Amino acid sequence: MFLPASSEEMNDRGWDCCDVIIVTPDAYVDHPSFAMAVLGRFLESHGFRVGILSQPRWRDPESFLALGVPEVAFAVSGGNMDSMVLNYTANRRPRKTDLFSENGDPFFSVRGEGKKYRIRPDRTVTVYCSQIRSVCRGVPVIIGGIEASLRRIAHYDVWSNAVRRSILFDAKADLLVYGPGEYALRDAVRGLQAGVAPPDLAIPGTACIQPSLDGLPDPLVLPSFAETASDRGAFARAFCSFFENNDARVLAQQQDSRYLVQYPRRHLSTPELDAVYDLPYLRRPHPRYRGEIPAFTMIRDSITAHRGCFGQCAFCAIAAHQGTRIVSRSPGSVLREAAALAADPSFSGTITDVGGPSANMYACGCRTGGCERPDCLGRGTPCPNLVPGSAAYADLLAAMRTIPGIKHVFVSSGVRFDPVLLDDALLRCLVRHHVPGQMKVAPESGCDAVLAVMNKPGTAVFEQFRERFFTACRDENLRRYLIPYIIVGHPGEGAAESEETRAFLRRHRLAGSQFQIFTPTPLTRATAIYYLGFDPCTGAPVTVEKRMNVLEDRKNTLLPGTGGIKDKRKGRQRTG
Repeated sequence: MFLPASSEEMNDRGWDCCDVIIVTPDAYVDHPSFAMAVLGRFLESHGFRVGILSQPRWRDPESFLALGVPEVAFAVSGGNMDSMVLNYTANRRPRKTDLFSENGDPFFSVRGEGKKYRIRPDRTVTVYCSQIRSVCRGVPVIIGGIEASLRRIAHYDVWSNAVRRSILFDAKADLLVYGPGEYALRDAVRGLQAGVAPPDLAIPGTACIQPSLDGLPDPLVLPSFAETASDRGAFARAFCSFFENNDARVLAQQQDSRYLVQYPRRHLSTPELDAVYDLPYLRRPHPRYRGEIPAFTMIRDSITAHRGCFGQCAFCAIAAHQGTRIVSRSPGSVLREAAALAADPSFSGTITDVGGPSANMYACGCRTGGCERPDCLGRGTPCPNLVPGSAAYADLLAAMRTIPGIKHVFVSSGVRFDPVLLDDALLRCLVRHHVPGQMKVAPESGCDAVLAVMNKPGTAVFEQFRERFFTACRDENLRRYLIPYIIVGHPGEGAAESEETRAFLRRHRLAGSQFQIFTPTPLTRATAIYYLGFDPCTGAPVTVEKRMNVLEDRKNTLLPGTGGIKDKRKGRQRTG
């Protein structure tokens, strides 16, 4: 491994200390789908000595010093997933597995006591920072990852049913990197190494604590934490200002006597993204692990082609985290990764996925260079300036099929079925070559009123897609299936709307197990609606169901009784 996992390995490399120690609750996997590997590889490529402290026994503060004290900073992450979402189901039951731990085991064992405690503490970032501060004062602490990114301003937290202040203040960290933060983290480490104080760094894609707003270039000041915690109208104004100006302006929000200051997002170029994914990942877990790491098994033979999503779905955190602009890797970069994967003796011959948040947003762009408030798909009426990447994506997939050693190239991540993104040529290409028996699609609901709250296309758009899909299947003489994602209990859904969805699934013979109860996560519009009972940007009242027993009943009515025709030979619902 290129990164030390112990002080002994550091000695072998001739290091007296690390420049940066990255702390994570995930098992370490050197694969570009795992954020800590990406950050570590990237920092190392720029000359920094990087240590990965994976799954420290957080009840013992001394465990955070296993690699010593870093020369420049600790970089603390909550992991590839939000710790509260990973630790609990939507109905608040503790999960019994952790996909990012060896053998899926979420617990540490306490030797000699027969007791266990979770590998991943609730609110991991805050707990880790507190323990680091207790044993190592004076060393800067940088926080990042999705858990920190989605809590960077005052936000509603469903787990405590309260508005909480920025995680920067709760964690007592020095700097927050939001979004995929390779370049922002690199620049922050460089600045700290040069002796620049965290409040003076002013790096795009970061947030920090400032004593005042003096000297800031025209900041947009949001209602304070105190106001948002006590006044729902103020919360709505703060959220809407953040939502509409997140990427474009310096934002500021008073938290106590000080201010959270967020600098605009750093938009990567294609060469910059290529540089991240062209690094020499080993694509396997650290040798210390003997058992399976479920998350790695799921994505080991997949390839990320792009980042970002302009879908603006109300329930989705991708826009707040990765941004609404698409940045795609060059075809050459993707093909180099595919060729390296095909050359691995353990490769099965099948690339399981090529995509991003929405697979067919690869190579999409804007004729004007991007809007401040993008709504590219417009609930089925796309912006005329949207440049679809359908042809480029089809060409990329076709080129991958020609690489020696690759038998199949599948697209297993979500595909947007908006006609502007999935024209008939791309659809036929996917059906013929890249659908592994079933295509996952996300109508999310079968009720137009709920879809409007979700900011998703209406049911007519899905029905047009379904007809085109099965026409392509018949023309290709292939049997393929549609597997729907459905969110139960999303704001806007009452009993009548739920019944509309059930009738929609029955009418179109759609069935599966991809039905989940809505989980409010910070900084999404749907979560703001869930808390407020109205849309924060329009003021329109919205029905919200919070009784978990009612939501469980709704979900259970969808699972067994959608009216599909049972295909006994394949043991699943026949949809075409």
